[in-house]
Amino acid sequence: MISLPGVRVGAGGVAIGAVDVADDAGSAGSQAQPPTQIDIFVDYMCPYCRRFERDNDAAIQDLVDRGVTALVTHPVAILDRMSAGTMYSTRAAAAAYAVAQGAPERFGAFNARLFADQPREGGPGLGDAELANLAEQVGVPKKVGLTFADDQFVQAATSATTAALDAGLQGTPTVLLSSHHHGTFQWDGARPVAETLLALAAR
Repeated sequence: MISLPGVRVGAGGVAIGAVDVADDAGSAGSQAQPPTQIDIFVDYMCPYCRRFERDNDAAIQDLVDRGVTALVTHPVAILDRMSAGTMYSTRAAAAAYAVAQGAPERFGAFNARLFADQPREGGPGLGDAELANLAEQVGVPKKVGLTFADDQFVQAATSATTAALDAGLQGTPTVLLSSHHHGTFQWDGARPVAETLLALAAR
């Protein structure tokens, strides 16, 4: 299994461990680990990430809910240059890390909403107040939205991006599949990701 900054997501889309956000965040505790893991690297400005989320999120979450796979979402910021100088990718990733810590039960809903309301590439993206409003619409407390620009969450987004690039990230979405017995490999899209994970779990 790989170890890079991200958000471990459990049943129902609940964040059960945000890496590098706070000293007490991280592992999923003593819970039994599923036989497989999927790591998804996403940039909230990336239209291909939106398409991947639309086509695969429900099937992947079903496997997480059934204990077939663990899921780690890695919000990164590689498309800041596509947001007219507003650093939207970084700000959106920081918001995701803030929700993972401050309202973990709403992480899955917020992640989906960021893609559903994804701004176009080349534009300024959503402002901080708009990001906070999106969060409130999916049940994130207002006080959490007020922390989106806090240094710790911006640093979490920046650190996650740097770590992923240093590890060889070429673009988003990048999807890595792991099993305890068969190592880690990059999903190539040859067959549905959920089908691939089920095949790994059965080996």
